[in-house]
Amino acid sequence: MEKNLVDLIIELKKGCMEDEKQIRTLCNVSLAEYKAVLEIETTERITCNVLSEKMGLSVSRGSRIIDSLVKKGYLLRTENPEDRRSSILSLSSKGAEIKKQIEQERNNCEYRLRKNLSAREVKLIKEGLELIAKVFNQQ
Repeated sequence: MEKNLVDLIIELKKGCMEDEKQIRTLCNVSLAEYKAVLEIETTERITCNVLSEKMGLSVSRGSRIIDSLVKKGYLLRTENPEDRRSSILSLSSKGAEIKKQIEQERNNCEYRLRKNLSAREVKLIKEGLELIAKVFNQQ
């Protein structure tokens, strides 16, 4: 029996989640912390509210994740000179190293996906995935 689109998407998601889980385990971060680190550019300075918004979380949930990353030494929190009620976040050197490690592991995953595909096949897959993402974003 031919698999339908939803079954294929679920299968793809499962594979991606397994790879992400291995990366998170290797880097000793939770899923939420992993997402937060990926949302911050290496040299970026960002407020807690903006990071929470980028992650699609409430400010209180975002604050808990930020607190955890600060305790682990991955984020630096400094007072916002423009608004003393808010803080400015940036990746620490340790956080930048974790981000680099996460990105390297994601690149390794990308390589494993591409190594047995032609450039044409990669292009077709990307176009198909972009179309699926577009459909989901329209809903």
